[in-house]
Amino acid sequence: MKIKKMELITLVIAIVLLNSLFVNSANANNCDGLQYQVNYADWKLRQGGNSSYMKYWRQSRDGADKRLSQCKKSLGIGGPQIHVYTGENKGQAQNNNFVTSDINDPTLQQLIKTCNYWISEYNRNSSPENLAFRDNSCRDVKLATDRITNPQETFVMIHKRSAKECIKPNNVIDKEVRECMEGIREPTWAVR
Repeated sequence: MKIKKMELITLVIAIVLLNSLFVNSANANNCDGLQYQVNYADWKLRQGGNSSYMKYWRQSRDGADKRLSQCKKSLGIGGPQIHVYTGENKGQAQNNNFVTSDINDPTLQQLIKTCNYWISEYNRNSSPENLAFRDNSCRDVKLATDRITNPQETFVMIHKRSAKECIKPNNVIDKEVRECMEGIREPTWAVR
């Protein structure tokens, strides 16, 4: 008879534990549903609309957000978080080297000054904005340096002209007129 009581007590404890697990998962699912409502109302607000439409979705979002915070509190999550700042700069380069160049080009030198300014700003305050400014300005320095050290061929645009624009006085057509029509020579004889 004692064995039956122990089995019964074990069974009751197991049922209570499983019930509490299912209740917490049901509450977590309820919190997920509330989070979905908040996100959906935010999405509707971003879509825009008239004032009554916006008021409705604002109230819907605020109500769902209030219920979501209560739901999270009941589960023991979502309370205020404590962030500890140690003064260390984790994962970010603290001392980026400044850019220098021996090329004496005023445009390049100005780009280098701008790049070095954003490097120092990023070293002082490593925000995502300063990182983007630093990366963009230093990329411009690299592109300008490449353009100066490896100049590409420049193409001269040839302006072809009609025979009427190039013809010499007394309707003379010769080699110079043909070159003018091909864009190789300027029509210095033409009266304008």
